[in-house]
Amino acid sequence: MNSIDFNEEMLTVEIDDINIDTYIEEIFAKNGPDKEDYLVFYKLVDRVKAEEVEDFRRKIASILNPDSLFGFSYTKPFGYSGDFFIIEKIYQYYVNPDERYQKWDEFLHSAGAVIAVRNRKTLAIEIFEQLNKKAMGLRQDVLILGSGPVTETFEFFERNPDNSLVFEMLDLDKRAIAYAKTKNRKYLSAMNFNNANVIRFTPEGKFDLIWSAGLFDYFKGKHFVYLIKRYYEFLKDNGEMIIGNFNIENPSRRSMEIMGDWFLYHRSAEELKHFALQAGIEESKIDVIQEPLGINLFLKIKK
Repeated sequence: MNSIDFNEEMLTVEIDDINIDTYIEEIFAKNGPDKEDYLVFYKLVDRVKAEEVEDFRRKIASILNPDSLFGFSYTKPFGYSGDFFIIEKIYQYYVNPDERYQKWDEFLHSAGAVIAVRNRKTLAIEIFEQLNKKAMGLRQDVLILGSGPVTETFEFFERNPDNSLVFEMLDLDKRAIAYAKTKNRKYLSAMNFNNANVIRFTPEGKFDLIWSAGLFDYFKGKHFVYLIKRYYEFLKDNGEMIIGNFNIENPSRRSMEIMGDWFLYHRSAEELKHFALQAGIEESKIDVIQEPLGINLFLKIKK
C-alpha cells in the first residue's frame, strides 16, 4: 500500500512463518482483519498460486456473498464485475454495519485500487470544472462512455450551479441508467441517457470532451484501438478524449482477482500511447496522466 510504511524484509520473514489455515481461522474468529493485519493479508493473497486460488476461496467462503463488498464483486449479482452499484459503494465508502462483514468492507476500502477509483471521480470533477471555467458561459458538450452511477457528474452539478456543460451518457446496463436518473433527478435537463453498446452506438453530435473512467480496461487491445478511432471522429476541433485504464503497477491486483474475481486488462503508459498511435493519432496530440497513486492512468487525446 502506498500510504503505509513497512519493512519488506521483516514482512517476508513474518509471512514465511505463517500457517495460512491457522492465520485465516484467527482472522475470521475476530470477524475480519484489523488495520495492523492488512499488509500481511495482502502479502499472503499475493503469494497464492494459480492452482491454489479455489482452495483459498473455500477458506474465505463465508464472506464471498453479496453482503460483503468482496463478495458482491465475486458473485456478480448484476452479471459483471465493476457494476455501477459496487462503484457507487466505493465512492460512498459504504461499510456493512453487520459485524460479520464490517471489517472486510473496511479492508477493501484500504486497497490502493479502491482508493484510485475514488481518486478518478475527483479527477473527473476537476476536468469538468476546468472545461466549465474555460467555456465562459458557452455550451460545452460532454460524452461519457460507461457512465455507471454518474456520481462524478452529480457532484459537479452540486458544486457548480453556474454550469455550461451538457452531458450525453452511455451505458449498457439499464439498472445503471435508472439509478443515475434517480440520483441526478434535479439535473436531468442537462443530461441525456443512452442504453446502448459502446461499440455500436453512433452519437448524433460532436463533443468538447469524451470521458471514460472505467470501461476500456475491460477491452482487448484491438477493441481499444477501434474505439479510439471511432470516437475521435466525434470530437469537436480542439476537443479532448480522456480514457482511464488501470496501470500494470497495481498493488491490489491479486486481491481484486482472487477475492473479488475482478479481472481487468492492466496497461502501462507506453501501451496506452501505442494504442493511440495505432489509431492514427499524431504523437503530439497524445499524453498520459494519472491520479495521485498512479494506479489509474488516463490516456489524453486532443483533436
